[in-house]
Amino acid sequence: MASRIVKSPQVQATAKRTFAAQAVAKTERELIKAEPLKVSTLSNGLTIASLENYSPVTTIGVAVKAGARNEGYDNAGVTHALRVASGMATSKNTAFGMCRNLQQVGGSMSCTQGREHTLYAVQTTRDVSDIGVEFLADSVSSSLYKPWEVQRTGPRLKLELATRTPAVQALELLHSAAFRSGLGNSLYCPSHKVGSHGTADLATFTSKHFTSGRAALLGVGISHQALTKFAELLKLEAGSGPGNLASKFSAAELRTETGGDMAYVAIASQTAGAVNVAEAMSNLLLQRILGSGPSVKYGLGSGLLAQAAASVGGNSAASGVCQMYSDAGLIGALVVSEAASAGKALGAVLSALRSVSVTDEQVAGAKKQLLSDVYTLMEDPLQLVENMGAQALVSGDVMPVEKYPEIIASLSTADVQAAAKKLASSKLAMGAVGNLSSVPHLDAL
Repeated sequence: MASRIVKSPQVQATAKRTFAAQAVAKTERELIKAEPLKVSTLSNGLTIASLENYSPVTTIGVAVKAGARNEGYDNAGVTHALRVASGMATSKNTAFGMCRNLQQVGGSMSCTQGREHTLYAVQTTRDVSDIGVEFLADSVSSSLYKPWEVQRTGPRLKLELATRTPAVQALELLHSAAFRSGLGNSLYCPSHKVGSHGTADLATFTSKHFTSGRAALLGVGISHQALTKFAELLKLEAGSGPGNLASKFSAAELRTETGGDMAYVAIASQTAGAVNVAEAMSNLLLQRILGSGPSVKYGLGSGLLAQAAASVGGNSAASGVCQMYSDAGLIGALVVSEAASAGKALGAVLSALRSVSVTDEQVAGAKKQLLSDVYTLMEDPLQLVENMGAQALVSGDVMPVEKYPEIIASLSTADVQAAAKKLASSKLAMGAVGNLSSVPHLDAL
């Protein structure tokens, strides 16, 4: 009986009309468009920035203007200790309780740092974002740093120190040589200070720098209204906290002899900070003309510096370096070479830096590459939130993604050429690690 009903002309005609209507509805369905970036500031000074793109995963972060730059001689390495101590017990939750509850809803929480900021972030599905942000706010503003929990972070801190790559060490030495203090403070705790940061040190640092005027609440995949409501969960003291001391550039060098078969050398000059958007973008374009490393796995990379390093023979590679901060920056090169040919490779790279002459074709290619890099970064919600936080802490505002093509297109070849001339005539700082038997000192370059 059932088969006869299904085979009847009336039923088949009805089914055809139903499926046709569903097909039309499916083709006519419109995707929900992302809402524009929204930024506001509360009465207590807390900056809120949200980007509602209707993602199934919500990413919420709290960025605080507290990084290695804010350390002094007595508490050097405290921000590294703070980073590895994230997610510990708070006044409301135990470390186990936060971990268990976040895992039960499929969420995750992380802590990343730069020299000028610390970012706490949580990722959950949209329907349980309230649970994630509750633990996030609790971890940021109510951590207790119990002595026995802080003590247990020692092995992890030592592991992070031991697993630093030589290239990272060279860049850290470059910062220390160029700025000495402030921006010269390392992202990693000095080895002699490991285990010296107790509960009082962490609590003192957070109470001094974790204030509403130095913080930003950021969200991707959440409405601005909901994010503003979640701001009530953050229990931060009002105020702007201490200011940053100006970082003075120094043409110095730091060398660490470790032996082996390789040498890693970072060399750079001072440039403008991120506040000067046009000059910062010009330096980013110049970095891509110099070469920003390989675009594919195990690639040799391209650019002026890679060609210069390869011209001396031996196994050598080089790429441009451009590190931007609020009021200062570094632009130069990172050279990796066999110890025997490291001196020649460094000399060739330095000659290339001193004689850069950019063309319209190079600038056009650099613009496309920079725009591609920006869009690739924005695809990762965590990196997008960190970028939004860094901008909000520096200027109190966030640049929409739609403005990047306009700003990049507005730069001319003359702007990039001006950045290249400034690099060619500026004093340099240097950081070197490895077998430095053939690497000349800075005053001999």
